[in-house]
Amino acid sequence: MRNFDPFDWYWLATDGRVFSSKRQATVAGDDADYKAFSATTAPTPWPRDAAAVQTSAALQEVLAPYGLFVDLASYAAARRYTKEIGGIVVSGMSIDTSRESQSMIANAYSYVQASNAESVRFKAASGWVTMSADQIKAIALAVGAHVQAAFKIESDLADGIAAFPPTITSREQIDAAFA
Repeated sequence: MRNFDPFDWYWLATDGRVFSSKRQATVAGDDADYKAFSATTAPTPWPRDAAAVQTSAALQEVLAPYGLFVDLASYAAARRYTKEIGGIVVSGMSIDTSRESQSMIANAYSYVQASNAESVRFKAASGWVTMSADQIKAIALAVGAHVQAAFKIESDLADGIAAFPPTITSREQIDAAFA
């Protein structure tokens, strides 16, 4: 019996699916490496979701902390999220696009629209700043466009992954799409 190694382990679903974390892919039940592993160590049962179904998403939750991915769709989603929250530059200003920052910017924009305020105050990484209604609008629109572009890329990749035959077959293609 070996010690658990998330980077070289197997998960077994009740329907016979076997996932290899080393390959980050499902493998056949008669795969030589899997057979050698299972001769000395029992694979971990494939995790279940809230509905008690053994899904790829449930396994992805287990693998995510290790930077491992169940499939190309999971990898594309992680790359999209990284791109989404990676920040942008608007009119020479570095803008945080974390989910929290997206919300704050959207709320500030909603505020100036609803109140007709001429400006808003923010505490930026560099200190307090005052932004005009036009500046906050430009930032909100740029952040919105940035986020939508990231989701569009992931959506296009998902279509390519699901196509028959698939047109997206590698992580390199996904990385290039987000470059």
